[in-house]
Amino acid sequence: MKTATDYLNSEVKRLIEQAREVTRKAEEDNRGLTDEERMKVEGLIAETNTLKGRIQEQEDNERLLEAISGAGGAVNGKPTVEDAPAKSLGEAFVKSQGYRALRKRGLVGQWTSGPIAFGSKVDDGAGVTVVAEDGSNVFGPGTDQLQPQILPGIQTPVEQRLTVADLLGSGVTSTNAIVYLKETVTVNGAIDSSDSSAILTSEGALKPVSEIDFDKVTASVDKIATFLPISDEMLEDEPQVASYINGRLSLFVRQAEEAYLVAAIVLNAGSASSAGELDGDNMFDGIAAAIMHVRTDAGLEPDGLLVSPLDAAKMDVARAVGGDGAYFSGGPYGNPSQNPWGLRRVVTTAVADGTPIVGAFREGATVWRRGGLSVEASNSHSDYFRRNLTALRCEERLAITVFRDAAFQKVDSTS
Repeated sequence: MKTATDYLNSEVKRLIEQAREVTRKAEEDNRGLTDEERMKVEGLIAETNTLKGRIQEQEDNERLLEAISGAGGAVNGKPTVEDAPAKSLGEAFVKSQGYRALRKRGLVGQWTSGPIAFGSKVDDGAGVTVVAEDGSNVFGPGTDQLQPQILPGIQTPVEQRLTVADLLGSGVTSTNAIVYLKETVTVNGAIDSSDSSAILTSEGALKPVSEIDFDKVTASVDKIATFLPISDEMLEDEPQVASYINGRLSLFVRQAEEAYLVAAIVLNAGSASSAGELDGDNMFDGIAAAIMHVRTDAGLEPDGLLVSPLDAAKMDVARAVGGDGAYFSGGPYGNPSQNPWGLRRVVTTAVADGTPIVGAFREGATVWRRGGLSVEASNSHSDYFRRNLTALRCEERLAITVFRDAAFQKVDSTS
C-alpha cells in the first residue's frame, strides 16, 4: 500500500524531472536558460522544497530509530550527513549517528562508523548524499534534492588561508566524467589583424567571417584519499578526534588537492618572460609580462597569482634599487602587500620555485566536486583490531576543467 510519504516522494521526483527537462532542452539547443525557463525552474524548485519540508520530519524519525536499533549490536554505520550546526568535518564526525552509537556500545568487536560527509543533502547516486560546501545545486541523474544549503548568520572567512580552489570557478557534478569544449583558436573577423582596426563593410557586401575552434575534452572525476591510524582511547575523546580530523587528516587531502589542481593548470599553460618584452629583470616584471599575455592571448582579465613559499619570501623582502633601499612590501614591521599588481596571491608548495603562475582563474577554469569531504573510521584494517587501533579515512572526489589554456601563464623570471 502506498503511504503518504511515498506519494510525496513521487511528487518530488516528478517535479525534479520537469526541471531537468527544461535544462536539457536548453543544453540541446546549446544556449542558456531564457527568463521564462528560469522562472519555471525556480518555481519547480520552490514546490520541491515545500514537499521536502513535509517529509523531513518523518525521515528524521526513521534515522533516529535506525540509530537506536544499531546501538544494540555490532556497529556498521550507514552513510550519514551532518548539516548545521556542524562547522567542520571533525565536528560532523563526532556528531554523526554512527560515532554516537559506537560510543554508546563501546569499542568491542569489529566495526565501522560508516562514511560521514560534510555538506548539505544531494544524492550522488552512490548512497552518500552530499554536495560541495558552497551549497550549489545539482541537475543530473540520481538527484532527488534541489534545496540549496543556507548558512546561518554572516560568514567571516578572513582568518582562513586563501587556496588555489578559492580562485577557481566552482561547480557540482553527479557523474564520473565531465565532457566540455576547450577553446583552441579564436579569430575575430570584424577586426583587421594587420593593424587591429575595425573592418567596415558597405551595404550588400560580404561580411567578414569570425572563427572559433573547439576541442571536445573529457575530464575524469578523480578521488583523493588518505587514512591515518589513531588509538581507541583517542577515538573515544570527542574534542581530540575532532581536532585531529580537522588539523591533520583533512589537511593532507587539501594539500593533495592543491597539487592536483596546479598540475592540471600548469600542463598546458603558456610561458611569459619579462626580459625580452618589458626590459625587466626581476620577478615583479615577469609577473607584469604574464598579466599582459593573459590579456592579449586569452582575452581575459587575470585575477590571481600562485607562488611558492620561497618566491613569496623573496617578494616580501625585495627592495628598491638606489635611494634608501626601502622594502617594496613595507618592511618586516609594516603590513606587507599581499597582492602584487592587484592580483590575489596564493602561497602554495604545489608551485615550483622560480615559476609563479598568473591566471584568469575564475573565468579560465572550474573545479567540480562530487560531494564534499567524507570521513570514516574502522578497526577492520590489517591487525588494528588486535592492537586497539582505528583507521581514520578521509576522501573527496573532484575534477578540473580548463576552458582556455592561454588564460594561465608561467612566469619565467631571472630573479
